[in-house]
Amino acid sequence: MDSGFVIAVGTAVLLMMAVFIIIFVAYYQQKQAKQQLALKELQEQHRRELMAATFRGQEAERKRLAADLHDGIGTMLSVTKMSLNQVERQLNGDTLNMRTALQVQKTRAMIDETMTNVRRISRDLVPTTLDRFGLLPALEELAERASEGDILVRLDCPDDLQQLSPPLSLTLYRIAQELLNNAIRHARATQIDIQLYCLHMNNSVGEVRLSVIDDGVGFDFDAIMEDKRAGLGLRNIESRLSVVDGHVTFDVAPGRGSQIHVQVRLEDAETVGFMR
Repeated sequence: MDSGFVIAVGTAVLLMMAVFIIIFVAYYQQKQAKQQLALKELQEQHRRELMAATFRGQEAERKRLAADLHDGIGTMLSVTKMSLNQVERQLNGDTLNMRTALQVQKTRAMIDETMTNVRRISRDLVPTTLDRFGLLPALEELAERASEGDILVRLDCPDDLQQLSPPLSLTLYRIAQELLNNAIRHARATQIDIQLYCLHMNNSVGEVRLSVIDDGVGFDFDAIMEDKRAGLGLRNIESRLSVVDGHVTFDVAPGRGSQIHVQVRLEDAETVGFMR
């Protein structure tokens, strides 16, 4: 047999084997990549479900605490006030002196203030307005309660705001609540604007945007996030948004006002576990 022919056949066989090996390796790598991608997606889905379960647990605990405050402490304070009024009437019959009268009035004022604080804390824990009337009235109430003294909180939101699902409304409300508290307590802002809009895409609502803008002293974002205690609220916002595939942009710096923008695509939000 011609040696050239044998060499040609051998070369062809080697080339075919090389091609087969290359194809096999490429197929194996592609399969591995798909498996890794599928594993990452499962891990991400599992992480979201865990975060969603965590937030559901937090809200359940908030409701329990609010009920305890309202039904337990609130009721006890009301009974205590009625008892104090009864004592005052009895003492009046025995010619109540000025010092004792002032003490009774002071005690009643302390009870009234405590009852007011209990109701405020209860509303903060469970926004009943949100459950009954929706996100817009709840934000209006939040802005009205925060506006006192030199602090002015304005809400910029269309009256015909698209109805959002209850879980997403709760997420946006909690974020607005956290950012508002930060602006007042830490940034010492006196003017705060809350903006909420729905952007339409293809004749349907495609994205909801929430912005909180203040004139406070600002903060160092990197330094805050490195501090586990100080940055807890901001990390909590990011965690809430990760559940609904949303994201937040912090336009902040020390010495100037802050602008914080939140965006959530409704199509993505409605497909995650927290929204079910």
